[in-house]
Amino acid sequence: MCGIVGIISESEKVSYKVYRALVALQHRGQNASGIAAFDGEEINIRKGLGLVNEVFDRAALDELEGSIGVGHVRYPTAGTDGVRDSQPAVTSIPQAMALVENGNVTNDANVRALLKRRGRAMRSTSDGESLLKLFASSYNGDPFEAAGSVMDLAEGGYSVVLLTTGGLLAFRDPCAIRPLVLGYSEAERSYMFASETAALDVLGYELIRDLEAGEAVFIDRDLRVTSRILKKDEVRHCMFEWVYFGRADSVIDGISVYEARLNLGRELAELFDRDVDIVMPVPDTSVPAALAFSEERRLKYREGVIKNRYIGRTFIMESQKKRESAVRDKLNPMRSEVAGKRIAMIDDSIVRGTTSREIVEMLKKEGAKEVHLLSTCPPIKYPCVYGIDFSTRGELIAGEKGVDEIREDIGCDSLTYQTLDGLSRAIGSDRLCTACLNGEYPTGISHEDVRRLGALRNQPA
Repeated sequence: MCGIVGIISESEKVSYKVYRALVALQHRGQNASGIAAFDGEEINIRKGLGLVNEVFDRAALDELEGSIGVGHVRYPTAGTDGVRDSQPAVTSIPQAMALVENGNVTNDANVRALLKRRGRAMRSTSDGESLLKLFASSYNGDPFEAAGSVMDLAEGGYSVVLLTTGGLLAFRDPCAIRPLVLGYSEAERSYMFASETAALDVLGYELIRDLEAGEAVFIDRDLRVTSRILKKDEVRHCMFEWVYFGRADSVIDGISVYEARLNLGRELAELFDRDVDIVMPVPDTSVPAALAFSEERRLKYREGVIKNRYIGRTFIMESQKKRESAVRDKLNPMRSEVAGKRIAMIDDSIVRGTTSREIVEMLKKEGAKEVHLLSTCPPIKYPCVYGIDFSTRGELIAGEKGVDEIREDIGCDSLTYQTLDGLSRAIGSDRLCTACLNGEYPTGISHEDVRRLGALRNQPA
């Protein structure tokens, strides 16, 4: 679920704009950051572990000259945890190129074997490098032909922005699982590709549109825009974008993230049948759902736990140990709001159960009379192979357990999950990837291959 950006301008240096766009997308990845820019002669690159403002300062950005640039914030689901697997990925054969990707190539082992036969050396374990070198090995001057070759050979869900000496190319997987938008600034004569519209808004770009499934868009150095649909399958947008990953102020594939989350809360209100005193969110993603739930049920809305704004997202941390230790640092209950209360606690989802378990325990320690947990997302039962870091059923609390077992494990007084139909109604689309909920993978990958990928993901680096 990484964040990606690409900017091309008529003449202006773009590294500072790429930096600002990455800050706007920091919620999508906290492991590493990187920017590459083309100055007309060569591609200059800087990347490192950490947040955007930890990797880049003014001196670093000053060195990244050029009117074309790409940027990346990393959330690791493929590759090991290190600088060598951070992006942009770069190559110089047959010409200088830099690529940033959001997503996951499910047949990466096969792609790497093909690249080896083509004589391409690999320097990392990241599938972003695989996509770059697959593109480069097929490139004969026509970016669309090379992108089409990538789509024919690389399976999975991915959005890509690729910097070449001739311009900026972006393309989206044939099912449009991962998001990608195109925007334009008339004042600055500049185009931007980004994972979310929030990045466009921050920099004052107007949204043109979302890229379509299997579409490639090329913008040359004279700002001429060309697009083609290269390979289109059945559209299946990742439902988790609206449930959790997207910024609330983004619009993804024409659907407001904020409105979808309000609707998720309304759907939950129809399912819940307990008497409670207050409604509280697990901040921040579930706040809109909790607000709508409280309005529908005519209940008091309270912030029962306060979030430390300087702690990142615990779900996207790369190890269970780090997630567990971060929950207590991140969230702190307010005894004055929770003591003696029957609480409806709204969370966006329950993946491993780590956060839910810790919060319920904290609330009861502070005197909460009852804690009723509600999830805006249905039970997550199956691994995601398209770019979210839950790769085996064993790490999912709903992978093998029923609702009653999960409730007992977490320690809450009742547990209410969103329904699949309610999820679809709330988001306003029936073209969703719900593989992690029902095991129906849109790219046709087998459950045996899913298990194999999970085993590979969990091997030590």
